[in-house]
Amino acid sequence: MARPDKIEEWLPEAIELMARKGIDLEKAVTELNLGVSSAEIVTIKRRKSFDRLLWEARHKYFNELATSPNFKKDTVIGRLLGLAQKLEEDGQYDKAAEALFKAAKAAGFIGPEQTVSIFGELSQADIDVIKRNTQTKSVTVN
Repeated sequence: MARPDKIEEWLPEAIELMARKGIDLEKAVTELNLGVSSAEIVTIKRRKSFDRLLWEARHKYFNELATSPNFKKDTVIGRLLGLAQKLEEDGQYDKAAEALFKAAKAAGFIGPEQTVSIFGELSQADIDVIKRNTQTKSVTVN
C-alpha cells in the first residue's frame, strides 16, 4: 500500500486523464492498466494533495480549451447541436429541445426582434470628437 505522503509515479498521468475525460480515479487506473487495489485508490482519494493536483489539472485543461484558437462561436453551437442530437437519441426530448434553443440563441436566431444601436455607424473616433465638442461647450457655458 502507498504511503499517504508519497505521490505515486503513475498518479499525475491518471489525474491528467481524469481532468481531460471527466472520469473518476478507478476508471483512469483501469484505462491505464495499472493494477492498483481498491484500498489504495480509496487512500489516495482521501489525500488533500490528490484534490489539489486534480483541481490544478482540471483548471489547466479548461484554460487550454478556452484559449484554443479553435474555440469559436461556431464550435460552441456545433457542440450544442451534437449534444441535442445525443439527448434526442436517448429519448430526452425536453433536454434536446433546450439544447437546440440554446444553440439557436447563440447563433442569433432567437432574441430581440430589433436591435437598435443608439450610436448607429459611428466609429470610436467619431464618438471621441463628439465627446470633446460636448466638453468644450460645457466649459464655455459655465
